[in-house]
Amino acid sequence: MNQLALLIPENSSLKKYSKSIRVLGIDLGTTNSAVAEIVWENNEHSPINIQCLEVAQHTPDGEYSHVLVPSILALYEGQVIIGEGAKRLRSRASELNLKPNQNLFYECKNDIGIMRTYHMAPENFRSAAEIGGHLLEFLHQSAVDKDDTPASRVVVTVPASFQAAQRHDTLKAAELAQLHLTGGDLLDEPIAAFIDYLITYRETFIKESTEPKSLIVFDFGGGTCDVAIFRLQMPNRSRRLKISPLAVSRYHRLGGGDIDAAIVYDVLIPQLIKENELSNFDLSFEDKKKFLEPPMLGIAEALKVGLCTEILQLQKFGKYDSANKSQILKQQPGTFSYKIKNRTLNLQAPKLTALQFEEILKPFLDPDLVFARETEYRMTCSIFAPLQDALDRSGLTTKQIDYCLLVGGSSLIPQVVQAVGKYFPKAKLMTYSDRNLVQTAIARGAAYHALVLALYGKGMVQPVCHDAISIRAESGLLELIPKGADLPYPSDGSYAKCFSLAVPETTNYSVDLRVEIVGGDEERKLFSQIWQISGPVRKGDKLCLEYRYDENQVLDLKMRLADADDLEEPFVAKIENPLTNVVNPQSRRLKIDEIEEDLRNKKYPAYRVPDKLVELAENYVELGQREKAIDYLKKALQGKNGVDASILNKLGIYFGEIGDYDREEKFYKEAAGASPSWSTPWFNLALAQKKRKRYSEAIESLEKAFSIRREGPYLILAAQVADACHKTIDRDRYLKEAFEAFGSVSSLDDWELGWILAGARLGGKNDLIEQIQLEQKRRKDRRELVIERGVLPIITPGMQKVSE
Repeated sequence: MNQLALLIPENSSLKKYSKSIRVLGIDLGTTNSAVAEIVWENNEHSPINIQCLEVAQHTPDGEYSHVLVPSILALYEGQVIIGEGAKRLRSRASELNLKPNQNLFYECKNDIGIMRTYHMAPENFRSAAEIGGHLLEFLHQSAVDKDDTPASRVVVTVPASFQAAQRHDTLKAAELAQLHLTGGDLLDEPIAAFIDYLITYRETFIKESTEPKSLIVFDFGGGTCDVAIFRLQMPNRSRRLKISPLAVSRYHRLGGGDIDAAIVYDVLIPQLIKENELSNFDLSFEDKKKFLEPPMLGIAEALKVGLCTEILQLQKFGKYDSANKSQILKQQPGTFSYKIKNRTLNLQAPKLTALQFEEILKPFLDPDLVFARETEYRMTCSIFAPLQDALDRSGLTTKQIDYCLLVGGSSLIPQVVQAVGKYFPKAKLMTYSDRNLVQTAIARGAAYHALVLALYGKGMVQPVCHDAISIRAESGLLELIPKGADLPYPSDGSYAKCFSLAVPETTNYSVDLRVEIVGGDEERKLFSQIWQISGPVRKGDKLCLEYRYDENQVLDLKMRLADADDLEEPFVAKIENPLTNVVNPQSRRLKIDEIEEDLRNKKYPAYRVPDKLVELAENYVELGQREKAIDYLKKALQGKNGVDASILNKLGIYFGEIGDYDREEKFYKEAAGASPSWSTPWFNLALAQKKRKRYSEAIESLEKAFSIRREGPYLILAAQVADACHKTIDRDRYLKEAFEAFGSVSSLDDWELGWILAGARLGGKNDLIEQIQLEQKRRKDRRELVIERGVLPIITPGMQKVSE
């Protein structure tokens, strides 16, 4: 089949060109990037000649040329170094004083579209969009250096699940690189991969596709895991494949870089600690994150790739499953030195065994625990999270998938291939014949798409609304955009108008109308906001809702009283990617990002900085990231000249929670010394000593607490210590005094309630136990009770949709 005929969109005609045209496709990846080129003669019967360009990359060891360009930028000795050279410099980061987001930038694609800045970096290198601009400029200039023929069209790829803000920042990066793109020049990466596979294996694939088929594209790259599902159909009287997108997964911050980070923290740093005879607590968060992680990532990646090659070879001969996994290993020869402040640590010939690798992969390949788990050092999320998410959105089951296309460098991991194959029992797994083809597929697909845009003015794949979008009314849902509708909706990009909603009540005062948008049959809430309509209004007053949903999945809403004059303030909302939401970030994480960004930009006066650092620490503890919290508390302590009992006490708590008991006791004692009239540090120290069964010391600490304050929880702890020492008379005396010291159960806070429950159980007071548990349940129920504010509109007969 002619390649061009396969790509022709429906109802389109070929543009006229007087000469050959040149187009470029750029895969701006998290870990690696690539640029592909097509030069096409002005003839429908001409073959499409495509190639991924080899890009010259300056390194400290001389020139290096490859089709893959590491997405790394370093500022070193007055030069901007991009690609392999920057990657090699990263391996010597501590030695060369290269610091992440200051003069060394990698995985910046993960920051695109958020308000994060690199405040320590020089001008023009202070955001992910600016770093992306330098990378795009480097790739484009490499193509110009090979051939200065202007490109008729340039297409840049993005994850299918990118939000509107992320797409906007990608367009901004292109603009900084002097590439003038429109929204149509951004192509979703799974679609690009499928287009390339379709062209590369067109004859075989089309023979198998005479009946409607379901295809899932699993794009597991360096920084994101993108999944898209398509319906494929080859009509009997045509040789052109019809493609209908069914669903894309939500954004999942998950990639091979996370596996590399796991190797660094679970294998390489423990090897370094052992070889240098350190304890597990000798290296701080900053030591690991700033001085060890950057140079170790390259080693981790090399070990991973090398070990995967070895495993693949053994699998081909059926020798892997029965082998001793601890004996299958990849070793990186040489001694690696890491300068951390005033000392140098050495790592001799780091290695990774298949046994260690399989243990690291377990959470990434878990089909049951699919939620994201984050530590201060790395993110872990199962690859089945985006897979199941896309399936849920499409309404398909794993057994209804006919084809599964694996692309992206991380899809080459043998265990990943096996896990995905097992997950889709009836699907044919499709991949490429060699590693480079897999890793450059997206760039080639982008180039094919660029050619189609240049020749026909529109792309091969029509974007659609994956789920129905409705507005909630008092009596049910009113559908606005049907499932499967072509985007933009309406097709001409104007607003649709709906007059089927009305005010639900009569009043002389204002009405709080709840505008709630939901998606799909499960009615999941996509958006909810209150519109205050000024009174007086009557029940049944008609509302005019105007809306549109563009090809970049941005839903615009405008609502007003149908008979109101133009001076009345309308309700206006813009909902970015309502059906494709970010999974990993949560409200606490967003709050952390906001405070950190404000600290970087010096938005707080100096006297408030320590308190903000403490707030950050508390938020990180809620995420389970105690080592990072400790790092922030130490900085807060420096800001307060080291004398703050509250911070010292928190440090004691957090050190205890990570198992560093010596420092736990040290900081409790420092806190007690900093504030002699405060009993809490002595109580915490007694509790820590009791947990370690150092009962006589716990009693001494409690006596010091009692000399300041004698209250219920302290007495319960004393009773527990006495019970552990088999001193029943002392135990009962402490319990009696404790129950007298506590007020009524309803007057106690949650902390006190926990301690009196422990005392009641120790004293066998069943009636009190029941009373406490009822109070705890009452508080839990009260916290879970959520009352939606505002009233919903009512539906009136007759729905109209007209274009403006």
